[in-house]
Amino acid sequence: MRRLTGLFFFAVLFLIVFFGEAISLYTDWLWFQEVGYTQVFTTSLTFKLILALIVGGLFFLLVYFNIKLAAQAPRGATFLDQENAIELPSPELVDPLLQRLLFPVAILLALFAAPQAASHWESLLLFLNSVPFGLEDPLFGRDIGFYVFQLPALTVLYNWLSFSLGLTFLATAFTYLVYRGVQYTQRGLFLTEGAKTHLFSLVAIFLVIKSGGYFLDTFELLYSSRGAAFGASYADVYANLPILRILSVLALAAAGLCFTQVFRPGFRYILAGLGALILVHVGGLSL
Repeated sequence: MRRLTGLFFFAVLFLIVFFGEAISLYTDWLWFQEVGYTQVFTTSLTFKLILALIVGGLFFLLVYFNIKLAAQAPRGATFLDQENAIELPSPELVDPLLQRLLFPVAILLALFAAPQAASHWESLLLFLNSVPFGLEDPLFGRDIGFYVFQLPALTVLYNWLSFSLGLTFLATAFTYLVYRGVQYTQRGLFLTEGAKTHLFSLVAIFLVIKSGGYFLDTFELLYSSRGAAFGASYADVYANLPILRILSVLALAAAGLCFTQVFRPGFRYILAGLGALILVHVGGLSL
């Protein structure tokens, strides 16, 4: 009976979320049918569905399996639970609820993520059908087709990866906190070996993605509006461009330090990498 109630709840929620989208799709279908361009409608709908299924599925897997792994963390394996400065409910009380809700909540989050991805179907279509313009930009020597067809899709991909991995890290860290894989005591912050490896690996992967983001930001300088005219200004070329390239390398170095910290005690390496990256980002790009 409880399972049927849960299924009914999610079915109603699914209808509420997608009812408006279904009405919009039906209205568009009628219009395209009226003007005789139904193939255009079916092509766009196909790409929307492909993006929604792929991105929604990846988002579900990312959230579900990371939290599932964190929920299997050993409780109090390294230090006493009563030393924890943060008052939390017992893992034995939380575990049945989390095990019951994890799958449907991950599905629900994926259902919200899927329409957002589907809205970028044009970027995917342009990326898959990119052609050279035969004209290069004067700063990077890239064909103009890269900025029209490829850069928008790569930017969307970077934003999605950053958001998804950031949300996954927060959810995973909170799960470890509840299951006592992470504890904060008067002696400092303590992590079990499993939590340390898992969380630091997520941070390292995020930093690798961030490095790619800085690399993409260099091309965005061509769209700068900070100068007297639209485009890369003198400050963009001789100040921001070198800083972005340095930040891209620093992010990779910080990722390497995160992986190194997995095999070293304490937090010295990861703090040094993140500190240097934040210092250069704040100090360099704010000039």
